[in-house]
Amino acid sequence: MQRIIFSIIGIIIFFSLSSCAVFYSSERPKIDFSNYNKDKSLSYELIGWDDEVDRRRISYILGALQSSGKFTQVRYQNQTNADVHMQIILESSPKFKIFLGESSEPVSYLPERNPERFGLYLINRFLAISTFFIIPDIDRDDDYLVFRLSKKGKLEKEYRYPMESYRVFGWISLLLMWGDDRKEWKPILTEKVSKFLGDSGDEL
Repeated sequence: MQRIIFSIIGIIIFFSLSSCAVFYSSERPKIDFSNYNKDKSLSYELIGWDDEVDRRRISYILGALQSSGKFTQVRYQNQTNADVHMQIILESSPKFKIFLGESSEPVSYLPERNPERFGLYLINRFLAISTFFIIPDIDRDDDYLVFRLSKKGKLEKEYRYPMESYRVFGWISLLLMWGDDRKEWKPILTEKVSKFLGDSGDEL
C-alpha cells in the first residue's frame, strides 16, 4: 500500500514539474521597420546567452536585425571592417533552485539585494513542495536585454530593455497553458529590436 502511495505521489510531482506555463509581462512596443535604409554594417558579440533556451532567443534577435532593412551586413565579431560594433547582452536575474537542485547564483545574492522578495520566494517554494504543487510554484525572471554600441573601439551608448516573465509550475499551469507565451518569444524579441533601432536613432 505504501509503495502505491509513494508511486502516486511521484507521478503527481513529475507531472507538476514537467508542466510549466510562461507568461511575459513587460512592455510590447509596436513593430515598424519601414523607415530604415541599409547604410551601415554591423558587427556583434554575444554575452550571457548560455543555455539552450537563450540560444533560441538570440536567433530571433539576430534574425530581426538582419531583416530590419537597417544594415548592409550583420557579422559576428568583425569589428575592424564594420561601421558599428554591438554587444548583445542578456542580464539574467538570479535563478534559485532551492529544494530542487543547485542554485546558479550565490545563495546570498537575492537575500541581500531584495530580502522581501526572497522571503516570498521561500514561502512559495515551501508551500508548493509541501502540497505537491497543488499550490503552484511561481518563479519570476526579471531579465534585461542590453544593446551596447561602440564605434572604432569607443563606447557610444547602452540601451536596456526589460524582459520580465513568470514561470508557473504545478497543476494550475495545466489550466493556464492556453495563455502560455513561450511561442511568443520571436515577436516579443522582434519588437525589442524595433524599439532599440528607434531609440538608437543617430547612433546607428
